[in-house]
Amino acid sequence: MSNQATKDDVNEVLDTIKILMDQVSDKFSEVEKRFDTLDVKYDRLINTIDGFIGRIDKYETEMAARDSQFERLLSWARKVSDKTGIPLENL
Repeated sequence: MSNQATKDDVNEVLDTIKILMDQVSDKFSEVEKRFDTLDVKYDRLINTIDGFIGRIDKYETEMAARDSQFERLLSWARKVSDKTGIPLENL
């Protein structure tokens, strides 16, 4: 029995390596598809969060404007109260 590899032995090993490489390539393709799907989901999630943040910013701006307007009306009501002598409770 010879310890040297024959051409058939080398071809058999190469065929096995090729099969393994094809399997690895297929797995990488599957993983890439999953990453593409996750990228789409991630982008949609980021867009949704950005939308909510925009709504919150708009709401906070509206509340600040409302508070400012209320303070101006309250100040006006106090001046009217002082000039008319009609007391305003809880202001």
